Amino acid sequence: MQPKSVFWKRRQVLAGLGSLGAWALSQGSPFAQNTSQNMVDLGSLSWADILERARGSSVNWAMWSGSEAINGFVDGWVRSQLQERYGIRLNRIPLTDTVEAVNKVIGEVQAGLRSGGSIDLIWINGNNFRTLKQGNLLYGPFAEKLPSLTFYDPADIATDFGLPTEGYSAPYTGNYFLMAYDAERVPNPPQSHAELLAWAEANPGRFTYVAPPDFHGSRFLLSAFYGVTGGYAQYSGPDFDADLWARQSPALVEYLRKLDPFLWRQGQTYPPTFARLAELFANGEVWLIPTFIDQVILRKGNGQFPPSTTPYGIPGTSLIDPSFTAIPINAANPWGAMVLAEVLASPEGQLEKFKPEVWGDLPLIDVSRLSADYQTAFAQLEAAAGIPIQEAIAGAVPIVNSEYTVQLEALWQQQVLPG
Repeated sequence: MQPKSVFWKRRQVLAGLGSLGAWALSQGSPFAQNTSQNMVDLGSLSWADILERARGSSVNWAMWSGSEAINGFVDGWVRSQLQERYGIRLNRIPLTDTVEAVNKVIGEVQAGLRSGGSIDLIWINGNNFRTLKQGNLLYGPFAEKLPSLTFYDPADIATDFGLPTEGYSAPYTGNYFLMAYDAERVPNPPQSHAELLAWAEANPGRFTYVAPPDFHGSRFLLSAFYGVTGGYAQYSGPDFDADLWARQSPALVEYLRKLDPFLWRQGQTYPPTFARLAELFANGEVWLIPTFIDQVILRKGNGQFPPSTTPYGIPGTSLIDPSFTAIPINAANPWGAMVLAEVLASPEGQLEKFKPEVWGDLPLIDVSRLSADYQTAFAQLEAAAGIPIQEAIAGAVPIVNSEYTVQLEALWQQQVLPG
């Protein structure tokens, strides 16, 4: 039986190729720099060939590891799938920031390690993907080799922060960045960033955000930037617009400085991680937070957040924020990396991570392309989440060229962060 409604469709990201000055390894094709097994013509290999090369191997996955729930999903379900189905051993390389993996790859290749690198797969998006792709430091294109790619709408995975992926990354998470509030304490949540400032003034200490450059804090800066300067569309061109940035960024500085004294602890300190912000919300110290929707699903489901926790979007400022996996050009085991990427992108993987008790991450997969049984299973999980998912993510907008985020982080450090 078909579910009553088709699962939500994602808004196509409109931004094009950006102009970040990425580190460039050399001229020409990235495959000109590869040696050993990476010299094999990927186009000539079938999925069966890739599985045969991967079977019995070990794969090193570098990933942000700041969430116990996500780590549990990887160390449990993902690890067992790789081992039981393919005989592949998974080694999770924990990162506090994805840039650590990017710097590792750059350092290895600069040192002449063009194969046999220490990282086979990276959980990645945004500026980190841009740096490696524009530096010719990614293996591929490989994504079209994954059997599950047929279940994705090409428009949903064509770009990453405005940069065309061109098969150099595989789909993974389908997150959204928005706001959440405790409905028992906040009967009328602010519907604009101007209202947010007024609300903070009327409820001092009850709002704060994670300190950038932690990505939770950086997403808040971008959403506020959209909110106080007239919306994202003006920034959605293919390149970073330095003149536009110079004209518009002072408004954000002024806004954040006005907001600062009404934050938790008068803005003299900020939560360093989302885990700390979640604690503040859970114990009632703050009543309104910027967050990814998966964290609301997970933490409301496990009882950390109160039952009255409600996600919602400030119109035009919630962010469509998918993430991907990518293979470094010097990966020792690109075959195992592709199998791991397939497990994560598969209908089974997308369903498992959507479970509220596992992670609560929304599927990036196009559920309407799946079998009726899968569609029903996803619809049941959506209902089990206990929050108005489709209402909360309605009106979300793309993340533009990642150079805006780079500039926002620097601006905050230089002009907003208390001395």
